[in-house]
Amino acid sequence: MLQKRSIRRKLASLSLVCGLMAALLPVRADAAGDRIIRVGLCFGSNAVPTANLANEEGSGYQFGVFSADGAFTPLGSTTREKITICKDDNLYFAGGNFYETPTASGSTLVGAYHLQAGGSYSSFEEAQAAAAGYPYGFPAWVDGAYVARFEFYSSSGNAAAAQGGYPGSTAVGSSSSCYTVADTETGEILFEFDGGSDSYLGVMPSGGGELARTWFKGYQYYGGFEYMRRSGNDLTVVNRVSEDLYVAGVLPYEFVVSGDLESLKAGAIAIRTFSRATSKHTASGFEICNTTDCQVYRGVYTKDYEGNVLQAVQETSGLCAYYDGKPIQAVYSSSDGGATEDAVNAWGVEYPYLKGKADPYESTITFGGQNWSYQVNAGDLQSLLNKRGYDCGTVTGFAVTQVTPNGNVNEIMITDSAGKTFKFSKDNVRILQSLPGVTYMSRRFSIQSNSGGLSSGTGAAVFSVYDGSTTSTASSVTAITSGGKVEVSAPASVVTESGVIIIEGTGVSITAPTPNGGYGSGWTITGGGYGHNVGLSQWGAYAMGKQGFTYDEILKFYYTGITIE
Repeated sequence: MLQKRSIRRKLASLSLVCGLMAALLPVRADAAGDRIIRVGLCFGSNAVPTANLANEEGSGYQFGVFSADGAFTPLGSTTREKITICKDDNLYFAGGNFYETPTASGSTLVGAYHLQAGGSYSSFEEAQAAAAGYPYGFPAWVDGAYVARFEFYSSSGNAAAAQGGYPGSTAVGSSSSCYTVADTETGEILFEFDGGSDSYLGVMPSGGGELARTWFKGYQYYGGFEYMRRSGNDLTVVNRVSEDLYVAGVLPYEFVVSGDLESLKAGAIAIRTFSRATSKHTASGFEICNTTDCQVYRGVYTKDYEGNVLQAVQETSGLCAYYDGKPIQAVYSSSDGGATEDAVNAWGVEYPYLKGKADPYESTITFGGQNWSYQVNAGDLQSLLNKRGYDCGTVTGFAVTQVTPNGNVNEIMITDSAGKTFKFSKDNVRILQSLPGVTYMSRRFSIQSNSGGLSSGTGAAVFSVYDGSTTSTASSVTAITSGGKVEVSAPASVVTESGVIIIEGTGVSITAPTPNGGYGSGWTITGGGYGHNVGLSQWGAYAMGKQGFTYDEILKFYYTGITIE
């Protein structure tokens, strides 16, 4: 049995939290009038062959199906508090875990093939009673009817060979649309569900009332779970949870919970709005995922400042940010380094409310990723491109070649010894985050060559070029263009390894790379912020809250022209 914490005892000393929990409930996935969000927990390449559940607050589970509107119809139940949902396949059980291969010491085969008694039953209880009369018997719901199944075998042939000992039985098993529910501690099969390719197994915790909590992969969750076998593969696991409890499960992982209430309220509204506006995962059977691809969601939060989180969610319940009557794409990032960016300059899509602007607030506080500097060399850059499939030789050039009007990087260029150039633009410039030693990366940075660079001077605008042995200065230079030679004087733009330099009323010295390229010394990337720079800055919101701004003022600063309702 689990060592349970009494949630009610814990909350007894926190009267505020008690009241807020009451305001956020009901949490049942079939509660009338409560918007339910389907959150993908395991999906795609992270789908799983088996999924363990354990009651934290509750006493067993109901098995059934969710309708399109979220209503749950129970088809069976168990009082066992630790269960495992498995795809219907041969598995091996050992020490409370199921494996796809018999690698665990002392593992026992739990075969996917069974015998099914003749006839059907009108209820779960009748099928359960009938199955009890057979070895390893268990009830099942198959194609709209209750049946009794028993025994398990590793193949259909083995199951068929055993039919003679059970007149009227049929061999069944290993269906691509079947789900097996087993006792996690003993491996005993408790129930099977096979409603066809378009019907999925739902599981709801029993007991515990509205405070029922369930452990899954190291986190506790409210609400119910749905399991899908996409094209007969592993299990896609979805948590069905009410909107406000979903927001409460995201807020402490995306925003600063130790700060003021106003910035947390702004975060709660941004999270709620994003969840209503996104639909990127609907083809996979859920609206939103639990990763940074959408929003980091880890279920029930029980750590420090839990009361702050619940209060922020309760006081903004139902509120969202709108533009032209529709919920906005309320994107946000950790920090912007001094300026946000237009969405069109990040992803090529124009949103009138996602406009870049200077951010004066982040600089008033101190946080991780605020300022950073990284040393990279030619080998680092070549390896980065080669791993991404680019045919890049020895890198000889690395520069910022385009910035946006907001001062954020919009294009970088890497050049190799064969003269090939590799350009990355818009949000793809953050490919640099994959360089060794790089932790933080945003769109706001500069690149400086360590073998030569730029130094500012004063007085008349002149060009000063050092070629490794001689320095030459002049008020103009000759540029070779497709139309011939052109005399260029200041102001002028110069593309260097360090970026685009505009020479106007201040003298600038450009030191050319030394013979042999000078790239052996590498480059320094210097910048600040962490993320894509579009929309709300999480640390900026925190800073604004510290300065006394209200949640609506925070949101309206980062999202242009919105209303909150």
